[in-house]
Amino acid sequence: MKHQKILALWLLLFISLVAMAKKETATYVVSKVSGRVEMVTQKGKHQLEKGDVLTADAVLDVSFSGSLTLLAEDGDKQYVINAPGKAKLESFLADKRNTVLSMSKDYVKSVVAQLRRDKTVKAYKCSDPATVTRELLVKDSLVVAKADSTQCCH
Repeated sequence: MKHQKILALWLLLFISLVAMAKKETATYVVSKVSGRVEMVTQKGKHQLEKGDVLTADAVLDVSFSGSLTLLAEDGDKQYVINAPGKAKLESFLADKRNTVLSMSKDYVKSVVAQLRRDKTVKAYKCSDPATVTRELLVKDSLVVAKADSTQCCH
């Protein structure tokens, strides 16, 4: 009986450590910033820009007119943070006032690669006036994501 309690305690401890490690490794790439959205560090405040990479423990200061759009780097979610306040990113992501959109992993991967200026992403190619095609090379295979657009690339 005593061994079962000890085993259960160790199992709970291990599961919580794995969950904490997974949460810390999640990264988010800024795809759009409107208004004043700053990251607070020990050195002061830094205005966020398109392409910046954040972790869940980053402290953000979002003004009333501010809005931030993030893509989960290894996921299929887009987060739109428009609730004002000063808190860790994980708190903003859990806030029900903000929007979470599901997207295809391939699409998110291609947009993140473009935001991070990855050299494996080719330039936009136009197949017809209403379609924009993004191409991403992934380990000797080609992933193509299509998105509707009213104008062709120039």
